[in-house]
Amino acid sequence: MNNLLVALFLVCTFGTAAQAQTEVVTRAPGLEFVTKTRIPGADETMMSLCYVTDDLVVFGIVLTSDVQGYALASDGCETSYDQLYSEDKIVAAQALGLIPAEINPVAGNDWKHKLGIYGLLLSGCLGLIAVIIRRVKSLLGYDLRGPMRKKAALRILSAMCHMAKCDGIVDSIELTHIRKTIRRLTGRNYPTSEVIQMVDSIDMSAGLDEHHFIAFGKGLRDREKDLMMQGILSVAIASGRLIPVEHAFATELAYGLGIPGEDFRRLLDLVYASEDAA
Repeated sequence: MNNLLVALFLVCTFGTAAQAQTEVVTRAPGLEFVTKTRIPGADETMMSLCYVTDDLVVFGIVLTSDVQGYALASDGCETSYDQLYSEDKIVAAQALGLIPAEINPVAGNDWKHKLGIYGLLLSGCLGLIAVIIRRVKSLLGYDLRGPMRKKAALRILSAMCHMAKCDGIVDSIELTHIRKTIRRLTGRNYPTSEVIQMVDSIDMSAGLDEHHFIAFGKGLRDREKDLMMQGILSVAIASGRLIPVEHAFATELAYGLGIPGEDFRRLLDLVYASEDAA
């Protein structure tokens, strides 16, 4: 659908010859019935006045018609016209009562044609904007309609478990807090057994070096890195205070993620505010 909207927008805007020759999207001449006339044709039957249009056709369906002029047709404007009819001829025929006087001598798009053309352009623009917004949200790792991607969510959970292990003790209250926080931040639900298994697999006795902290953020988007910091800070202050070893872990992780000091303080204030609200 997005590709179709892009194609429609480009064709309507630029109308290049290359696009006009594609099988999917084409521009083709068309006819639209306007009114019956009293002008006889070759077989003495009364001819019809038609709009000559430039049609935008997608998958064989006419989406818009741009009026180019008038023509007379003996087949009711079904397939082809007999002759083009200029403004001067329309005026002369109206003076003789051969064409209804209410017909505008100057062929042009009425409100229905304009609605089709501008409506399609607007739809194409809105479609492109939607694609751009979705892409930007994807790059930021922020999508309200679904959970965070699994890779990023697991990385955030791992960082939170590392923070919880900093003081060497992870009790049931911390486990519950980790489960609730990871669900709130990522939209993913992890059972307690999985959190316990991850905590038990972490060995903080030798400490972590710079490469470990950089690895936490490898492949993560900026939004996901922010959520990781919110997660580990939430675990750290859950006890009501931030002990030195936890502060050291948080600052080294922020450095490894490339988060500057002012953003670190902003995220810390955000976590304090969310904890107070809870």
